[in-house]
Amino acid sequence: MRNAWSDHEVWIYECLRCGATWEEGFDVRHVDDGHGGEAVAYSHDGHPCTTPWTDHPCCECHSGNVKAFSAPWRKSGRVPEQRPDSGLETVIHLRRIHAW
Repeated sequence: MRNAWSDHEVWIYECLRCGATWEEGFDVRHVDDGHGGEAVAYSHDGHPCTTPWTDHPCCECHSGNVKAFSAPWRKSGRVPEQRPDSGLETVIHLRRIHAW
């Protein structure tokens, strides 16, 4: 008897041409072949589709230059500004005490 299970994955897309970002959800069906291999099938809105990271055009400018990230690797927002108490003095101190 083969093991089969389903999962739901969210993918984040970023257009490298216009900078648009969006996310889409996919249903994933995994089937164990009984010999240590696995077959995976993706569907989007109930329709079979290719893997989420291939052939995905931009929803704004329709460019094919799109980068895909799985949800845990979501692109972070703004980089926080440097705190006034951290800097070169801290690095020198840590090196002096052989902590870094």
